[in-house]
Amino acid sequence: MKFPDRYILKNCRAVDFKNKRVRPVQIQVDREIIERILPINAAQIPGIITIDIKNRFVMPGFTDSHTHLMARGIELQRVDLGGCRSTDECLEKLRRHRERPEIFGSNWDESDWVKGRKEDLDRLTLDKISAKKPIIMRRVCGHFAICNTAALKRIGPKWKIVDRKRGYLYEDAALFLNLIFSPSDNMLEKGLELASEEALSMGVTSVHEITNIRNFKMFQKLRPRLRIRVALYTYWKVLDQVIEAGFQSGLGDNYLKFQGIKIFMDGSIGARTAAMNNPYPGTKNYGKLLVNEEQLKNMIKKAEDNSLQLIIHSLGDRATETVIQAFEKCRIKENRLRHRIEHLEVVSDRQIKRIARLGLIASMQPNFVRRWQQPGGLYEKYLGQAYRVMNPFRKVTDAGITLVFGSDSMPMGPLYGLTGATEHPFPANRLTPAEAFDGYTERPAYAVFEEGRKGRIEPGMFADLVVINKDPLTAATPALLKIEYVLVAGKSGSKHDRIPARPRQA
Repeated sequence: MKFPDRYILKNCRAVDFKNKRVRPVQIQVDREIIERILPINAAQIPGIITIDIKNRFVMPGFTDSHTHLMARGIELQRVDLGGCRSTDECLEKLRRHRERPEIFGSNWDESDWVKGRKEDLDRLTLDKISAKKPIIMRRVCGHFAICNTAALKRIGPKWKIVDRKRGYLYEDAALFLNLIFSPSDNMLEKGLELASEEALSMGVTSVHEITNIRNFKMFQKLRPRLRIRVALYTYWKVLDQVIEAGFQSGLGDNYLKFQGIKIFMDGSIGARTAAMNNPYPGTKNYGKLLVNEEQLKNMIKKAEDNSLQLIIHSLGDRATETVIQAFEKCRIKENRLRHRIEHLEVVSDRQIKRIARLGLIASMQPNFVRRWQQPGGLYEKYLGQAYRVMNPFRKVTDAGITLVFGSDSMPMGPLYGLTGATEHPFPANRLTPAEAFDGYTERPAYAVFEEGRKGRIEPGMFADLVVINKDPLTAATPALLKIEYVLVAGKSGSKHDRIPARPRQA
């Protein structure tokens, strides 16, 4: 449906997550801005087109606070191993794509397998598919991959934490494979379109995107074609170049802006590289701390001196302790740049209190809970009974910490993920629907200094809206809700919108 520049959405039930209420209203839009909120029975205004929402629920568009949109778009063009249920199925799927010059499989997750273990796979296993073509299997977390001999020859000595005997890649070598096996510009352009459509179909109208410099440039090139609002972060290894170029957080416009720098403190639980205070059960492995306290303090000082926001990947409690100590020693109290800790899955009560005192933002992923924190799931298998206290959303919220939600694109859909917050397997960690939805709407706007433009249905806000079939405040399971329609800047977003209404003249 084509929307005019100025119109009124009538018969709306506007959802206010902050105040936990639904208001029957009409929403007047002028270009990309919500111009006025009118009473439900207000007389029609001559000359302004009205669109009947038919008593559906209207809420602010979702912001995914931790995505890899471009990387997701690239994955959609590669071999998807996400649905595989065994090692054999993964290998067979790779075999079916032997005609490709490079066979790159993504998103496998051993916790979904009913047969086989990741330890059964190695360089020689993949060589049986092809000894000449590079073959890569990257785990869903991105922190671990398996390569064949041909692929390993492309991975030079500068890449660390590589087990060349088995063909195992950890951390940087796995995370940045796209720098080695580089997608074409056409693949990047198509990838952004594919991933944007996927995001919009799920009600995501804004993302906090974490990407490399090449993709950063591609976002700038494709700025006129963006259908989704993007706040961009790039990686700490280019921190000095970013400073030298004079970039500061917030540089850009309403659709594309540079926001800050990401630092990796540790890895993931699935790769057993998250830095823990206690070893993984049955092992002497404490995970990997990738940045020490002195290095982090230096980066914090550079960021503060140059007005750059930091988002710090810290999943294990040992990594988080290093982050907290660094900020405490740098005497960062007011957190004027709104620095963030990403993931924060394993965290103690004492650490939560110190994070609150520092004013750091917690960026967490409830979809991880739904996917891996169920009894008998991957987290219990890898961490034992410690898994019961992971992802303590309730404690983080009650401590007064600003809690924002993202997906890490595993998978992207907020409705899928929010179930992990409202139906956390351990009730003491659960949030109410209003609290959970707020983590995907208003609070993410604050995290990137956009609280005056996004996250609420009020005059002056962007007309980034989602029409949903039922009241999200009373929905027992968010995953069962359906996105009916998506607006970005007052215009139709997704190609899969379900409302067939036609605008009509009042």
